[in-house]
Amino acid sequence: MMKQLSDRDLLTLLKLDDHKAFAEITQRYWQDLFKHLRLKIKNGEDAQDMVQEIFLSFWKNRNSIHCDEQGRLSSYLFKAARYAAINYFSRPGITIAGMEVLEQMLAYPTATKSDEKILLKELHSVVDAELSELPERLVVPYRLSREQHMSIKEIAAYLSISEQTVKNNISAVIQRIRFRIGQYNSDPTIILIIAAVTLLNQYELIF
Repeated sequence: MMKQLSDRDLLTLLKLDDHKAFAEITQRYWQDLFKHLRLKIKNGEDAQDMVQEIFLSFWKNRNSIHCDEQGRLSSYLFKAARYAAINYFSRPGITIAGMEVLEQMLAYPTATKSDEKILLKELHSVVDAELSELPERLVVPYRLSREQHMSIKEIAAYLSISEQTVKNNISAVIQRIRFRIGQYNSDPTIILIIAAVTLLNQYELIF
C-alpha cells in the first residue's frame, strides 16, 4: 500500500505522525543517500551515521518540510546530505581525499550574489578580528600563504623555519578561525563558506 503512494502523499501522512509513511520514505531513499555520502566522504561507517542523522532530522522537522515542484522529497534529502558532507569536512582532523571533493561541495548553489557578498564581508571582519588576537609567529605564515600565495616550502625558506612548523602554524590559525566563525553564525551558507576555506587550506597543507 505505502509503496504505491507518491512522496507527496507519504509526506501528508507523515505530518499526521504516520510511522509507516516514515518507514517507507526511509526505505525509499536510504540506499541512494548512503551511496551518495559514501562517495563524497570515502567512509562507509560515517556515511551511515550521517544518513541516520538526516532521517532523524527529517522526522523532527516533518511539519515544515515540502516536496519540490515535481512532488518529490529527493531535493530536500539530498540537500541535507550535501550540508552533512560539508559539516563533515569542517571537523578537526578530517583531511581531503582530493580537490575533486571540494569542487563537488562548491558546486551546490548557496545564497544569492548580493547575500553572498554581505556574508563574505562579515566573514572577513570576523577573520581579521581573530587574526589580530593571535601571535605574530602564527599570523605571518598564514598571511604569506593566503595573501602572498606562497607555498609551504617558500614560506619555510623565507622565515628560516621548517616546513612542518609552517604547516603547524597555519593549521593552528585555521582551527582558531573555524572555531570563531562557528560561534559567529551557524547559518548553512556560513557553514559552506567555513568548509570551503577549511578544505582549501587542508588541501594545500598536504603538499
